[in-house]
Parts: sequence; C-alpha cells; structure tokens
Amino acid sequence: MIFDFYKFNPMKKYLYGLLMTSAAGLATGCADNELEQYPLTKNYPFRLVVDTEEGGDLPDAEEYDLEITFADYIGTLPVSPITIQYEITDLEGHMEGAVVIDKIVYEVELMDCVYERELEFTGELTGIITIAPDPDLGTVPESFEIVFALPGLENTEGKFVFQMKELEGHDVILGAPVMFEYEVLDNDVAGEWVLKISSEEEFVNFMKIFAPLHAEGNELAFEDITGKITAEFEFDEMKFVIELAEEEEVVTCENGDTETELAHREIEIETEYDAEDGDLEFEGSHFIIGDDGEIDDEQDFSMDAAYELDETNKMVTFSFFRVVDQDNYEEGSELFMNEEGISFVFYRD
Repeated sequence: MIFDFYKFNPMKKYLYGLLMTSAAGLATGCADNELEQYPLTKNYPFRLVVDTEEGGDLPDAEEYDLEITFADYIGTLPVSPITIQYEITDLEGHMEGAVVIDKIVYEVELMDCVYERELEFTGELTGIITIAPDPDLGTVPESFEIVFALPGLENTEGKFVFQMKELEGHDVILGAPVMFEYEVLDNDVAGEWVLKISSEEEFVNFMKIFAPLHAEGNELAFEDITGKITAEFEFDEMKFVIELAEEEEVVTCENGDTETELAHREIEIETEYDAEDGDLEFEGSHFIIGDDGEIDDEQDFSMDAAYELDETNKMVTFSFFRVVDQDNYEEGSELFMNEEGISFVFYRD
C-alpha cells in the first residue's frame, strides 16, 4: 500500500481535466446526429454477489459473518424464492473438520425496530441456501449474512474458501465475485488496542497528528475527551476511535425489545493499513469543511508510522512521523511532520 504522490500533482490534474473536456467536446460533436440512448431498466437481471473477496479475524474468533447482497439494481426485488448451491473448500490447518455454516440471517426494520430472521439451508460443506420472500417485505431480502462457525482456538491456523456455485431464480443471476477466502489474521497489530491519555500535553501531541483528519478535531480540548483512544485493526481496514466526555441517549430496538442507555459520543477516523516488519502505513480520506460548516471537498490522506510490539506486556508502541493529503504533501506543507516521531503506548484490549 504505497501512497501515490503523483496523483496529487496539480499539473497532472489540469492536463487530465483538459483531456476529458476535449474528449467530451468531441463526443458531443460526433453525437449530434445520433439517437439518444437511455439506460436499460427492463429485463435486466438482478445479480447476487459476495460482498468481499477476502477477509479474516483473530485466531480465537469463534464465528465470522459474510455478507451476500444484491449488486446495484433498479426496480423491485424478486418476489419468488431463490436457491443457491454453495461449497466450502480448501480447508487448511485447524479449519478442517471445524468450519461449517452455523446460521444464515437477515434483518427487517419495522416501526423503527430491527428484527433478525433466518434463511433455510442444507448441508455442511456443500448444500443449498433458500432465499424466501419475507412476509413483511413482500420480496426477498436485499442482503443476508452467512455465519460461519470457526475453531475458536488461541493458536488457530489455516484458511477456507466459500463459493456460490449455481443459482436458480427468476431474473436473478450470480454476479462477481462469487468466491470468498478466509484466513487467520496473523499480522502483529491485528485486534484492538487502547491508549489512555492522562495529561494535556499528551492530548496536544495526539491531536497534532489526528486533528486535521476530522472536522471536530481542531475544536476539541482536553476536557472534551474521556482519555480513551482505541485503535481497531481488522483484515485490511482499521479505525481510531476517540471517546468524548459528552454523553448521548441511545435508543435501540431489536426483535421487539427496546433499550435506552447513555453512551459517550465518539469520533472515528477510518483508514486502510499495511503493517509489516515494524513499518506501518495508513491511507484514508477526510472531509474539508468550509466556513459555512458544509463539506467543501474530500481529500485522500496518507500517514507514515512505525510500531514496536511487546508481546510479554501485551502492548505496542505506535510512532507517527508524517501526515499528508492531496493539498498538503510537499516538504514544509505537511499536515503533520516530525522526523523523530511522536510515540504512544497502546495496550491490548
């Protein structure tokens, strides 16, 4: 995952814009005598796809949810049943004899309450999933999750592949991708880490790095946070979560049961990441807010960092060196720059 500064070159953007403008002009000129074309909205098949081609979790994970969804579509979803033949193959390590489909579920929202319902399926490593129309929706669900049972061992190793093989249903086909590969997350920083900021100096140093990446960042003061900062590393994405002192009332309703509780507000900064041999790179995007409080632009950013793992004490030291975005990447104009790095110690949660 390498940050491409060339894509931020203003001259490149200008030439690209000029080229596209010229191309559009030529296209318009050539199309003067052409009949207008409209997108095809009838007799276009619905496509069921695997939401992601690969994923993973920590070795001790006991289950994993894989989403199957309809790709972008127009019109009303099918009102008759759909069946999918599936297969689980290429099981390696501890996955052999352990991985099966535990259940297949989808959600329906009725009167501001979410209800979880199950789909029928047969078989263990091979079988058929039946997607029946929901009585309240009147159609099949827009998406559903396959919940795989995993070994759940602290030292789990291995992988497996899930594939949708064949589909039967009116005006529905299998789209791409149809295959998903699961592997155990074995990189050093995988999982959840927590930092406890206990001084204003530490808070100021932390916000030097992260304030430019969130609209509320520059407005925060030390007393506005609880001090808890969480770094959550998943398969290839992660997020920093800053817990705020301000609380808000959160109302949830699941399967007819309503619950109201107070919870701290949070600021989240989401990125993709690459961690290897002590080097850590982040890539994401952040909004640029105008004087009127509205979003003016969205900019890609990159963050250069490093990590040092202490497995004995279950802690990791993250050191941050540079943060740049599309408008602030040249030497001297970085959003954040410190050649020696600013370091914080996070503990395994």
